[in-house]
Amino acid sequence: MGETVDQRTKDHYEFEYLEKYYGDAYCVKKAIEDCPSCNSKLVLSHLADSGSLLVHESARCFDCDFIGRKLIHTMN
Repeated sequence: MGETVDQRTKDHYEFEYLEKYYGDAYCVKKAIEDCPSCNSKLVLSHLADSGSLLVHESARCFDCDFIGRKLIHTMN
């Protein structure tokens, strides 16, 4: 039997909270946009779920194959 699994349920996402960021705007932007392994720019992809008012974000680096950050943002 071929069972399809939704990609969002298979991956482990965590809820985004802004309290983990500190410093000036440059430091916060660097923490969000740059790869923690090689400091290249991360490629961010977003999938909006308007029914539950959530946005699923995945981040990866094409330079070092870092696949790490998977976040859920709430839409207000």
